[in-house]
Amino acid sequence: MAKVFITGVTGFLGSNIANYLVEQGHTIAATYRDGSSRHLCKNFEGRIIWILQDGNSWMEKVIDFEPEIIIHSAWIGVGHLERNVWEIQSANIIFTEQVLSVAQRSMTKKVISLGSQAEYGVFDGCITEEHVLNPTEAYGCVKLVCAELVKQFCNHNKIDWFWLRLFSFFGIGESEKWLIPTLVNKLLTTDHMDLTPGEQKYAYLYVEDLGRGINQIINVNGSSGVYNISGKNLVSLKSLVEFIRDQINPLFQLNFSKLSYRENQPMHMQGNVSKFVNEFGEFEVSDFNESLILTVNHIKEQVKKHQ
Repeated sequence: MAKVFITGVTGFLGSNIANYLVEQGHTIAATYRDGSSRHLCKNFEGRIIWILQDGNSWMEKVIDFEPEIIIHSAWIGVGHLERNVWEIQSANIIFTEQVLSVAQRSMTKKVISLGSQAEYGVFDGCITEEHVLNPTEAYGCVKLVCAELVKQFCNHNKIDWFWLRLFSFFGIGESEKWLIPTLVNKLLTTDHMDLTPGEQKYAYLYVEDLGRGINQIINVNGSSGVYNISGKNLVSLKSLVEFIRDQINPLFQLNFSKLSYRENQPMHMQGNVSKFVNEFGEFEVSDFNESLILTVNHIKEQVKKHQ
């Protein structure tokens, strides 16, 4: 088992990664801010080492922990309204530099960082890591900057590095502004919802499976590089929405085609994961419908608590 340091552990991705790795027996240390909510960490809150990030002493404390693996999942400005705010996005470069400095000073063996499909910009289809990079927002641009920073720094310091370009995820802890939580909220509080035709097809992956994939990287001595992380099975948004509707209120009115697609709307979003599988092997993937029902039931409980 490895000693693992995780940034962004109180967020959607970080909390699910940490939860899975704790269950696998890894020793986890994670940073948090004084005002951070730990409600997504309740399953493992007492089983990891917490390091307060406010101030500069956090770096020395992480170095003293001597992590073999660093998982950098923290990112500010992931919300829709902040994705094109350069001042917010640029702050992520500074923190990434600090994380890399910790990696170098603590003799870390592997740095695993979370990138995004946004680095590719507008695309349509199942794409490989060789697809042209053409981000359309500050979010994707700064992700690219940090990807290059991680690559060059780690190569120079002989640290194995893995930049994971994430595609469509769902699961417990996702933002209430995303599609599934928004839909569940509507189903519980109104009688209809206006939508696009819903012909878009996404390769969704349950967020717990991200932890499984990262555990593969920890346990296998694979080559440094950029890797897509995506589901393999396409799901149309229309069928997704209808499935969730039928779980909660089959009589709820879904008004498809009431809304227009946004400009440059991709109709097929999927990452080709052959490179990852060839390097690290397959990892177990959760049953889609079962995971979706778990997610929906959790969101229902949260909505009812706030009513």
